[in-house]
Amino acid sequence: MDRDRWLSVVLRTALLVLFFWMIRTIVVPIVLGGLFALLLSPLAEKVKPRLGRAARYTPVLFTFGTIILVVIPFVFFTIEAIQSISEFLARDWTPTIERFQSFLTEGIDIRGRSIHIGGPQLQTAIQNIGQRAAAIAASAAGGMAAALPVLILNLFLFGVSLYYLLRDGGKLVGWMHRLSPFPPNQTRELFASVRETVNGAILGILATAVVQGSLTLLALNVFGVPNAFLLGVLAALLSFIPLVGTTPVTVGSTIYLFVTGHIGGAIGMAVSAVIIGLSDNVVRPWVQSSSTRMHPLIALLGIFGGLELFGPVGVFLGPVIAAMAVWTVDTYAKLHPPRREAKAPPTDASVPPPSSAPPAETPPS
Repeated sequence: MDRDRWLSVVLRTALLVLFFWMIRTIVVPIVLGGLFALLLSPLAEKVKPRLGRAARYTPVLFTFGTIILVVIPFVFFTIEAIQSISEFLARDWTPTIERFQSFLTEGIDIRGRSIHIGGPQLQTAIQNIGQRAAAIAASAAGGMAAALPVLILNLFLFGVSLYYLLRDGGKLVGWMHRLSPFPPNQTRELFASVRETVNGAILGILATAVVQGSLTLLALNVFGVPNAFLLGVLAALLSFIPLVGTTPVTVGSTIYLFVTGHIGGAIGMAVSAVIIGLSDNVVRPWVQSSSTRMHPLIALLGIFGGLELFGPVGVFLGPVIAAMAVWTVDTYAKLHPPRREAKAPPTDASVPPPSSAPPAETPPS
């Protein structure tokens, strides 16, 4: 009997491992659709009674609304950003490189003294920037063309998983509650933690867009870059794209100011570009931690780890995994509280402690 039971366990485990190994390359858009369904399900439940007879079409409406309002603009801006960067890198930068090289060669004039900051090795490296930039642009364009079928497949899987999880999500949650090996209160805490993390990720993205767009607009106005308002709005939109952010706007404005002869403004814009880029690493973890009661360092590690492991969607998946890890440690600490050492009873200093030595024998009289 024990042999049959172990054989059954091994076969079931093997089938599950085979299934997850089979879908390992497409599991990310499905999980992302599940996270969006978890985020939108409370709103869908509130909207459903107001639709009357069309209440059964609520999952369809929310799925198409999410794709039209969120996914398609995100994909569009990602493609536009990649194309803009490719075109920006593919331009003829020979005059700019020569100007920058002469700037390094001649040095900086400070109170009549010329300070040289460029060496032969640095000048040689600058001369190769144009060739490397063209190669990077060609590689990015080829990679984007090759990834287009995969992008379409991921978009389809995201929409299908979002629809079915919005429609049958309640049944799935109830099934997971019944199969959960944890107590009911811990299972509810886990689901609440995941929901809070997804909400925090959305709020973090929106807050980062507002902060980076505002800082970029301020820097563009201060240093006199034309079309500052449009570029600021573009920077806010590009901040939604992980690993791209406001770099095309800030770096492009720095190069523009340098080419047009505004050296001081170019230096100030370069410093602003660094500050604006680093603000993402401050605002996003802070909003994430404030909305999920997670430490900012754990939120930051979750964001960067998710980006490293899952790519752009790691902005959502990374904090969720971090929240589940924190929940694991927290529940273990609740189940196994630290033991407290027993305190010794207080002693009265006026009364001497009893002696453990045997009583002395009295000599006979």
